[in-house]
Amino acid sequence: MIIKCKMCGGDIEFVPGATYGTCEYCGSTSTIPKSDDEGKLNRYNRANHFRRQGEFDKALAAYEKILEQDDADAEAHWGAAISRYGIEYVEDPATGRRIPTCHRLQLTSILADEDYRAAVEHAPDAESRRLYEEEAARIAEIQKGILAISQNEKPYDVFICYKETDASGQRTHDSQWAQEVYYGLTEQGYKVFFSRITLEDKLGQEYEPYIFAALQSARVMVVIGSKPEYFNAVWVKNEWSRYLVLMAHDRKRLLIPCYRDMNPYDLPEQLSVLMSYDMGKIGFIQDLIRGVDKVLNAGKKEPESVKETVKETVSVRQGSDGPNVSALLKRGRQALEDGEWNKARSFFDRVLNMDAENAGAFLGLFLVEKRRPDLENYVKDAVRLNPKPDYISLERDGQHIDAKITELTVPGYCDADEIKALYDFDAGYETKAGSVKETAAKIKASFRADRNLTRAFRYAQGETKQKLDASKKDLFDALDELAAAAEAETEAAKARAAEGYADRLREADQNAGRKSLAAREKREADYQEAAAQFSAAADL
Repeated sequence: MIIKCKMCGGDIEFVPGATYGTCEYCGSTSTIPKSDDEGKLNRYNRANHFRRQGEFDKALAAYEKILEQDDADAEAHWGAAISRYGIEYVEDPATGRRIPTCHRLQLTSILADEDYRAAVEHAPDAESRRLYEEEAARIAEIQKGILAISQNEKPYDVFICYKETDASGQRTHDSQWAQEVYYGLTEQGYKVFFSRITLEDKLGQEYEPYIFAALQSARVMVVIGSKPEYFNAVWVKNEWSRYLVLMAHDRKRLLIPCYRDMNPYDLPEQLSVLMSYDMGKIGFIQDLIRGVDKVLNAGKKEPESVKETVKETVSVRQGSDGPNVSALLKRGRQALEDGEWNKARSFFDRVLNMDAENAGAFLGLFLVEKRRPDLENYVKDAVRLNPKPDYISLERDGQHIDAKITELTVPGYCDADEIKALYDFDAGYETKAGSVKETAAKIKASFRADRNLTRAFRYAQGETKQKLDASKKDLFDALDELAAAAEAETEAAKARAAEGYADRLREADQNAGRKSLAAREKREADYQEAAAQFSAAADL
């Protein structure tokens, strides 16, 4: 019988009575079910398959089904625990080892999880117990690291959940509609988690801390979809199902399904009971914003003392550039210079409470987010790219090589494969042009899409506007120059590679010619020797 490896899905040969085994593919040693029931082993493999595919809810349900029949099954308890925490094992390129990645972070350590404790309690032997404890300790350390990152994230108001790419890897219409919702909500001043923009500078394995932080803090989740299968896509469902769990413990949260070009009755059962919006209807964005406003501003009745304070502030202000505003802007800029980001944010927020269209304050908030003291430093750091080179192989001169093979082959003495082998060499060059262009385009897009910066440009006048325009020009010009330089370097590298290929081709021609000549000489010598032997035999 065969049991599938929890790490990679490879085969572990199952020996009845064994409690752990080593995968012949990834080399990982892990616990295995203690059972000789083939039907039960198949249920384990099915649950494990769901977990490795990221379908953690299905995996958890499958393990719990096993536990309904045997609550003392240590391996089923362990499978339920790692499914609850969304554990996937990925290969470390440096070592080749399988390391756990957490896709469903919990505030509670896995070491306190009831299923983990049950797995340890019911472990069939000391070695299985050690493997459970060792793996849980690894996962707990990963949890700590993720939580440390997530705790530094500022709270979000809205989380947008959607499917980014289709089966062919192309961007979905859902992604485009989600971006329109993102811009509509950010224009209202809300902090919105939209993975295409929020995670654009993060690597895939780094997503979970930011997703977790956003799910925990967002009061509203908007789920966008145009097909039933998009709502049920693994990572889309992973997000909205986690949010439903949070909603069950916090009635102040709201999940809003938004559909288009589909029947609302085709929504997943858990979402179909919620109030939903048809994105195809006129005024959808405005209706959605009103719905979000009701949740986020519920109970925010402004106290009389606050109203009086605002009145006093307005009465002493002398226009949008009055003395209070100027002083606060100056204090904010000083805090930026000192790297006191929270203090700077506070000053700029106070300015916006007095002047909601103050470009300097929006610029200051942009610099706070970027952790830069001024625009000059932001531009200087933004153009310090670290492009990854691509390797481009030159096209072989197949026509020339085929002609040489035909010309130099000596049947019986030097065959075509021997000649062809002399031309079996690679020639190419490295280029950073593609990486530079892609990175430059992302930086430009991020610059254009930044909410605070967009408003700074919108409201800027006079010297502030000139400064912003100049910085944007400096940044975009520098990025264009880097792209042009990378393209020029690529052309030079391509030319050097072509020259090197021509040299190696000539060298191969010479070697092939010498090999063919030696073969012809050997053939002639053999012929002369055979002729002499034939002549001697004829004289006898």
